[in-house]
Amino acid sequence: MFPIGAMALGAFRSWMDYRARREVVEALRDLAAKGQEPPAALLAQLQR
Repeated sequence: MFPIGAMALGAFRSWMDYRARREVVEALRDLAAKGQEPPAALLAQLQR
């Protein structure tokens, strides 16, 4: 039972990381479309 739970937790964490990265990229696209400079904190999230 433990290995299955660990695999499910790992898959869930990977999916959440993907969603967070996708949201950052969408925010950067919106800022680029407006011609604004992105905040340093937003760029730092991509480098994690």
